[in-house]
Amino acid sequence: MIIGSTPEEPWQLRLYEKTLKKKLTVRALLKHLPDVAGKRCLEIGCATGVTSFFLREHDGWWVSGDFDRAQIRSASGLVSRTVHLGRTGLPFADASFGVLCGINFLEHLDDDAHWVREMARVTRAGGDLLFIAPSGEKNRPAFLGKKLLGLTAAGAGLGHVRDGYPPDVARGLFEANGWQVLYVADYCRFFSEVLEDALNWAFRKKSASGAAPGPKSFHGDTAPTSPESLDRVGPAYRTYERVYPLLRAWTSLDALIPFSRGYMTVVRARK
Repeated sequence: MIIGSTPEEPWQLRLYEKTLKKKLTVRALLKHLPDVAGKRCLEIGCATGVTSFFLREHDGWWVSGDFDRAQIRSASGLVSRTVHLGRTGLPFADASFGVLCGINFLEHLDDDAHWVREMARVTRAGGDLLFIAPSGEKNRPAFLGKKLLGLTAAGAGLGHVRDGYPPDVARGLFEANGWQVLYVADYCRFFSEVLEDALNWAFRKKSASGAAPGPKSFHGDTAPTSPESLDRVGPAYRTYERVYPLLRAWTSLDALIPFSRGYMTVVRARK
C-alpha cells in the first residue's frame, strides 16, 4: 500500500490536500496569474506537478519543466507536456511563449541573471511573467529559525544556492535583465513560515534515518518526490494527517498580523 494515495486520486493531489504552504503558493499563483486564454505558456519549477495541474485548469496551452528528472517523472504522471530542463539554458526558441511562470527555482541556480535573461528570451514582446521565490530576508524572525534548523542556503537542506529575493533585490534583478516590473507582492506570513520550516526539518530527518545516501534532488531533500519516498515515512505521515487540523489552525494565526510582510516574494513583470 502506498501511503497518501488512493485508486481514485493521484498521490500528488492526495498529499497536496494536507499541505499548508503549498496551498498558499497555489493561491498566490492563481491570484497573480496573467491572462492565459489562448496563449502558449511555460511553467519553470513544476516539481511533482501540483502547480501544473492547477495552472492547466485556467486555460492556456502549457509546457511545464523542471531541473530534476525525478520530479519530471512525477509531474508527467499527473499532467502532459513536461520537459527536463538543462543547466545551461531553456531548450526553446526565442519568443516561444506569451506567458511564463517561474516557481521556486531561481534560488537553486548559480547565475540567476542568466536565467532571468533566458526567461525574457523565450517570451514574446509584451508577454507576461509571474515569478515566485522565497524572500530570504536574513534579519527577520522566521529566517533565524530556518538558520537554526539548517535550512538556509549555507545548510543546503533546501537545495538553495541563495536564500531568496527580497522585494528590492527581485525588482532590480528583473529590471536589469529585460523585464518591466509591474508590481512586487508577497505571501506566507510568520506562523505559516515557521511551521513549514519545522515540517521540512522533520521530514528531512525522518527520511534520512536509515536511508542509504543518494543523489540530491534539485529542490533539496525536504519533500517526497515519489509515492515510494512518501511511503518510507508512512507512520510519520499518518501522524501528520491526524494533527493536520491543529497545524492548519496554527497557520490561521497569520490573520492576526495582516500588517506584516510575507516570507515569499511575488513578481509580476512584462517583457
